[in-house]
Amino acid sequence: MGSSYSRRRRPSATPGLFIFLVSAGSLGFAFYAQYIQKLLPCLLCLYQRVPYYSVLGLALVSLLFLRQPGISRGLIYLCALAFAIGAGIAFYHVGVQELWWDGPEMCGGLQSGASNVADLKAQLLAQPIVRCDKVEWKLFGITMPTVNMYFSAAMAIFCLMAPTSKMMRTHN
Repeated sequence: MGSSYSRRRRPSATPGLFIFLVSAGSLGFAFYAQYIQKLLPCLLCLYQRVPYYSVLGLALVSLLFLRQPGISRGLIYLCALAFAIGAGIAFYHVGVQELWWDGPEMCGGLQSGASNVADLKAQLLAQPIVRCDKVEWKLFGITMPTVNMYFSAAMAIFCLMAPTSKMMRTHN
């Protein structure tokens, strides 16, 4: 009787698993674009990946805490926060690309720290400069940061709704 009671009280793993797989897939696409399609990321592109890394960990830990629904739900809410931050970073990147505002200083070139001209020249030749305000990829006129902004916002909303939805309620 005790085991069936605890089994009934455990929330579904569906939201945490879905969030984990979406984050892994998003990062997989980013790495595909970078290493297979040779679209080098700028600094802001790299910053946009950080929330996905965070969500991977949070979603995984939420799956480990399914027997403690409050903790699992709280972790899903933290995923919402991470996705909202990601949407904000992507919005900032869209603004830089659209020239609404300036990007960070490092988006225009290399911060070298070289002590002499020969070292600086070697660094410049070794590293491609990827500008944050230059659009490298578009699909139907939509840039990657724009796609990421809307996608991250949608995932944030999903993560806010999932803990109160039928998916997250305890099952038999």
